Amino acid sequence: MTRVPSLVVRAARPDEGATISVLWRELWDAHEAWGGYAGSRDSSVYASLAQRLSEDARVRGGQPILGRHIHLVAVLGGVVIGQVEGWFERHGVDEATPFTCEVRSLVVSSRARACGAGRALLDTLASVARGLSRGAPVVLAAEVLSPNPAYAFYTRVGYVPVSWAARVATDGAAESSPFMEPYLARVAHPSDALPVALLDPALAARRRSHGDVRFDRPRAIDATFVGGLAAHLAKSEDGCASELVAVDRGGFIRASASLTVMTLEAPFVPTRRGLLSRFAMDPSVDPRPLVGVLVRLGRRLARARGALTLELTDLDPPGQLLHEGVMRTGATPWSRIVERFA
Repeated sequence: MTRVPSLVVRAARPDEGATISVLWRELWDAHEAWGGYAGSRDSSVYASLAQRLSEDARVRGGQPILGRHIHLVAVLGGVVIGQVEGWFERHGVDEATPFTCEVRSLVVSSRARACGAGRALLDTLASVARGLSRGAPVVLAAEVLSPNPAYAFYTRVGYVPVSWAARVATDGAAESSPFMEPYLARVAHPSDALPVALLDPALAARRRSHGDVRFDRPRAIDATFVGGLAAHLAKSEDGCASELVAVDRGGFIRASASLTVMTLEAPFVPTRRGLLSRFAMDPSVDPRPLVGVLVRLGRRLARARGALTLELTDLDPPGQLLHEGVMRTGATPWSRIVERFA
């Protein structure tokens, strides 16, 4: 589909599952070295992965697209040396919002770097995504861990950072700090739907101000949206996903954030992963104490649900108040989202 001398990017073949699983192991080992979640050392896990990749290629029948999932490999001299996945969707209901193709598992073997395979994989992924969008705008988005040297590569091929993330340990979550006063955080209830909904335009505007176009623009809040949010809050009260709110002394909701705890599956070592995202802040209030109480509660709830760390995502760039408030909680830089239009 995309060619440079002796380099071909195409769909995987059924007999290439074992070779691709070796690339996955190399990627997972690198991520662990950069402070990411640990990958399995069990050879049977990768044997099962190889079988699944081969079966997946058989189902695809030589095509890179299966539903919303895209899988491409780079082949040099007849040998698979790299791969990338893409997940195609639209984050929102506004038809003017671009589709997003999430870049996943991009890896080129350390033995075959500097041959242009990484760029070719991304260029072909962009081409496939444009075909899926049928002429509508598409943005490619990749999460890059902070210590990952691939930042320079993504910059060279036209990606720019639009969102930042940090990570904090969940122990010590009961600690308080004077800078968090006079706010408290709690789990949201269905009756909070309207004030939580009214924070949504501020979140949308904040995302857009940093160039993150994956989500809907600010929009008017109507009864349908509020009703849907109330139903969501009713369901989330008993699960591993919760909406948290920060309230002032008068009981008014000034900020919200979404907490999710999930289990990472193979080839990761089974681990509980906590994420606190969608920080929606009252723009008339200093966000630092608001985010402080939200993170404190998020840490406590995530630890109770088995997560040893909590990722704090969808943040402003370093140097801005929201990011400063997160750093005051003891968090350290974790990753960035980089984007470019396909």
